Amino acid sequence: MDFKNKLKGCLVYGAIGDAIGYKYEGSLSTQNVDLNFDWIISDDTQLTLATCEAIFNVEEINPEKVAGKFLEWYTHRKLNGLGASTLKALRELQMGGHWALVGRSGEFAAGNGAAMRIAPLAFKQNIARETIKDICTITHKNDEAYTGALTIYYSVLNAKNGNWSGDTNLIDTFIDELPDTNVKDRLLTLNRLNDLSIARVGQMYKTSGYVADSVPFSIFAAQKINQLSAAEIFTELIKTGGDTDTICSMTGQIIGTLLGCDTLPPDWITKYDGIGIKPLVDSLVENWKE
Repeated sequence: MDFKNKLKGCLVYGAIGDAIGYKYEGSLSTQNVDLNFDWIISDDTQLTLATCEAIFNVEEINPEKVAGKFLEWYTHRKLNGLGASTLKALRELQMGGHWALVGRSGEFAAGNGAAMRIAPLAFKQNIARETIKDICTITHKNDEAYTGALTIYYSVLNAKNGNWSGDTNLIDTFIDELPDTNVKDRLLTLNRLNDLSIARVGQMYKTSGYVADSVPFSIFAAQKINQLSAAEIFTELIKTGGDTDTICSMTGQIIGTLLGCDTLPPDWITKYDGIGIKPLVDSLVENWKE
């Protein structure tokens, strides 16, 4: 599979996961999941695309330019469903704040905002960890948030490079690269539970907007792609409740990178086309520079 098919798969499946999960976000538990409705994306996809716009045609990634794109999308009212940390950063950027200073710090900054939009960096070459941390810092100055972003970055990177083929060993491909954090601890725990279902693990470890709850669960779910369809994975994730749009979006980014866009069901293609981001995604993919 070629590079651009994987990139498009990442963006499209991520957007579909976001749209499917957005309807059920915040639910405690949903047993009757219907994927047949008019899809709407949230800030998970919007900020991912803003990141893409900032980096698609450059060799060296500039966090100031990424922050500028976030602000542009915010100023033009192209973002919805923003979390508290991201909203704080954008408001302060709008007032002239520096990208390295506006991000939220402390325990309340351990959210999903950095992880949910980091995937595009896996499609650029020779990305330093300092660059990833800088991109995270724009909104989240927190080691857990950074580790969550690293987790998604490495997951997408290994799916792109062929180091992961859809088996239950995704965590093994990057776990040694992660700082000692709650995110890493949860990944190690879930890595011992590969024989369990998504539903069972969701009962054992309730999902939330806390990055140590959401990112490891997304990775666990993505590892089921050789056993379940994307629709079945999204459905099981939604049934567990919590931050379903972000969890489904991150899972979609990973499995979409692995599968590419050729595997999309026809009805999903129709619904994706109706979201309104297809021209932008197609243009970004076509003009992408590694």
